Amino acid sequence: MLRIISIGNDRNIFNPQSGVAQRMVEYGTIFGELHVVVLALANLGFHPLKLSNNVFVYPTNSASKLKYIFDAIKIGKELAQSIYFGQTVISTQDPYDTGPVGIALKRKFKLPLQIQIHTDIFSKQFYDGSILNWLRFQVSKWTLRRADGIRVVRKKIAQDLIDNFKIDSKKVTVLPVFVDIKKIHDSPISVDLRMRYRKWNEIVLVASRLSTEKRIDVALMAFAQTLKKFPKAGMVIVGHGGEESRLMQKVQRLKLSENVVFEPWQQDLSSYYKTATLFLNTSDFEGFGMTLIEAAASGCTIVTTKVGVAEDMLQDGRSALICPIGDERCLATKLEILFENPAIAKSLSSEALKAIEVLNFSKEEYLNRYLSAVTAISK
Repeated sequence: MLRIISIGNDRNIFNPQSGVAQRMVEYGTIFGELHVVVLALANLGFHPLKLSNNVFVYPTNSASKLKYIFDAIKIGKELAQSIYFGQTVISTQDPYDTGPVGIALKRKFKLPLQIQIHTDIFSKQFYDGSILNWLRFQVSKWTLRRADGIRVVRKKIAQDLIDNFKIDSKKVTVLPVFVDIKKIHDSPISVDLRMRYRKWNEIVLVASRLSTEKRIDVALMAFAQTLKKFPKAGMVIVGHGGEESRLMQKVQRLKLSENVVFEPWQQDLSSYYKTATLFLNTSDFEGFGMTLIEAAASGCTIVTTKVGVAEDMLQDGRSALICPIGDERCLATKLEILFENPAIAKSLSSEALKAIEVLNFSKEEYLNRYLSAVTAISK
């Protein structure tokens, strides 16, 4: 019986209705047991949680962020010591914040370690973006070279591991994030943005965590330029995060209050994609770019910076309109092109759906591929 001790930091897991909690329950169907240790501060008030008969979640309840690693190691040790038979694999959700915990448990109990990479750590915008990210990059180099298996979400990241960190290609598994493309494509419209915001002729959708690397400020600046030519356009920003207050202030400074609205994050955005004029992504870096895939599956035309799947799956002028990172003028121009040429938008969205067909596999197939990746290092 294969058991997994997973180390992560997505606190949404403590909401049983959240996407991450539901994914863990699905993973539980392919493992004997799944134990998830989550980095979390004590003042958040989280408690151990049982998501299903064999999926368990444990918050570190740390006094400070500096104690995350030590508290996670302590819980991991208790879990490893309580498992007396069967095979156990350690899996960390990233190579820097949780990776060191995995290394400590691997050394202590001689257990195989899988490290996952969901962010493009090789992006210059990532490792040069802050001192913290530069340190994360250095830590990643150390942890990844000691892992038994590495799961990445794109071929580009796999090749970067091989070229830059000299990782054995046999250790690397490319497994994209699962997106139920058929379900999104076939889902009926339950929310119509065109009816909700009738005063706007065109609607730009932005759906993202509101954090610095997502560069929603760039989206606002580009949109402000577009409004000079299309004053009846509107932007719907769906998401939450630490930058929300600052972004709202920027909307005020740019005098965009009549043209920009913020909405809370939605579990299912398919209706938003299907009733918007286009989807705009302005991130500095993405490991994968799930919203880009969701937009394509919904038939929503995409304008994006060259990140995530826009680097190696979507093509500028064929399946999306793609701009250099941070290029406000380019983004504004692309928005104007699509507002003026609905036929171009239709062609792009049609080609985008074809481009993501390679990701159109069933959830059962995805889970089997995930199980194979873990089983390979447990032998």
